Amino acid sequence: MEELTVSRMTFEEIAPIVPYVIKGRMRVRNTENTIWFGAKMGDEVVGIVSCVLRREYVYYNTDFVRKDYRSKGIYRRLFEERDKFVFTLNKDLIKAKCTPYSLNHYLKNGFIATAKGRSLTPVEKRLR
Repeated sequence: MEELTVSRMTFEEIAPIVPYVIKGRMRVRNTENTIWFGAKMGDEVVGIVSCVLRREYVYYNTDFVRKDYRSKGIYRRLFEERDKFVFTLNKDLIKAKCTPYSLNHYLKNGFIATAKGRSLTPVEKRLR
């Protein structure tokens, strides 16, 4: 297996994975406040996560790993890289909306469900 690299990327750098994200029935939104992190195997982008910087909190968004690369620790590495970045921002709160697939990972990482959603469950984590 090729070496996995995980790093902060531009939207242009993660663009090749966007059709896979859309095929997975997820949306991709890029704003001036969106920070992207990508995982590459060789030259191929195989997973992404993002965070959106808001005034009062950070919003975790667009968690996706291509189907044929799942269960290899890629999502965990992306999540850790994003967390490391966010912890440097001096924010008190992280929010997200989780699919049934991502909810357990968020809960294991200190997030608390703030409501019961049908397809998306809102979660948050206090940092201070």
